[in-house]
Amino acid sequence: MRAVNSEQPADGRVQQMDLPELAPVSSLELAVDVIEGVVVLRASGDIDVVTAPDFEQKLSELVGTRGASALIADLLGVKFLSSAGLAVLMRTADSAEGRTRFLVVADGPNTSRPMEIVGMTDTVEVFPTVEAALATV
Repeated sequence: MRAVNSEQPADGRVQQMDLPELAPVSSLELAVDVIEGVVVLRASGDIDVVTAPDFEQKLSELVGTRGASALIADLLGVKFLSSAGLAVLMRTADSAEGRTRFLVVADGPNTSRPMEIVGMTDTVEVFPTVEAALATV
C-alpha cells in the first residue's frame, strides 16, 4: 500500500507525490499456554491503541475456557502498555468476575508502574512472575 501526498503549489494545481511504504509502528505477539490447569496468555511487544483490540479479543476468548482454574495475562514481554491496554485489562477483570480468576503478571516501569499509577493494583491481582501467580491458584 503506497501513501499519496497531495500538495498544492502556489499556482493552484495539485501535485501528486509517491511516499515510501511505512512499516507498522507497533506489534504484539500473543501465545497461549496451559500450566497445571491455568490458562496463560503471554504477550510481547506493544499494547497500544492499534494492538489492544487483538489483545482484548484473545482475552475474551480465554475467559470462558472450560476446566481452567484461572486466566493469567503475562505482560513480562510487553515493552509499552498504553491506556488502551490498561482499559482492556480492567474490562477483562470485570468480565472474568464470577466466571474465573483473572491474574496479571507485570513487573517494571513498562507494565506494573502504569497499573500502579492508575490504581489498578487495588482491584486486579498483579504478580511479578508467572510462578508467583501460579502459587496462589
